[in-house]
Amino acid sequence: MTRARTLHTLGASALVVLSLAGCAGGPSGGTTPSPTPSMSTSAGATPDDGETATPTAPPESSPTPTGAATPTPTTSETPAASPVNIPTDCTQIVDSATYAATMGETPLNPEGYLRRDGTPLGARTPTVPPADATLVQIVDSAAALDCLWRDPRADITGLGVTMGRLDQATSASLLSLAAADGATCSDAQGGRLCQKSETAEQYQTDITDTYFVRGDLFVHVFQSNFPTNDLLGSILAHTAS
Repeated sequence: MTRARTLHTLGASALVVLSLAGCAGGPSGGTTPSPTPSMSTSAGATPDDGETATPTAPPESSPTPTGAATPTPTTSETPAASPVNIPTDCTQIVDSATYAATMGETPLNPEGYLRRDGTPLGARTPTVPPADATLVQIVDSAAALDCLWRDPRADITGLGVTMGRLDQATSASLLSLAAADGATCSDAQGGRLCQKSETAEQYQTDITDTYFVRGDLFVHVFQSNFPTNDLLGSILAHTAS
């Protein structure tokens, strides 16, 4: 390839066949009531010593209400998700076995494919997204690592992963913008995941964009005609500190 083509890390999206079986949401807290035993009282009469007297029935007494204390709920806290270290090498985002099975021999960050701003793919110094940033601008600005696996001879097949950090407000904006763009959002992997899939008409292949946020971490995966098996789960497990 003689001229650089600018990589669209979001754009028309790419396929992430993330096994949602592996993207199950994290456990949620619940309450277990601790019952308190009831206390009850009873009344009785004791006869006096001495001559036999005509027995008389003890006076009826109003039963004392038995109060049952309100159980004190105990809360099961959701285990905190492990922090994630963002690697500086795209080959280190998953373990070697997953890399071989998923990325295989597909060229990584091939020559001629650049970021939208014209800089090379790979590790970079992120910047703060501008106010009222678009979905693309948030990911582009906050990216600390951009990775692309694509054979330059392929028309559409490819896999991209972007990782970075966002503050809480920008994370919420990212997910809101993804949902507004047609993504379906759900809890997964101890965080929040939004995913949108569509079909490339020319090739009749799936293109999927996935946006994941947990704490200050965000991960964007795009996939086009590039099957994976719980790639997000593998990334989070391998990069956990």
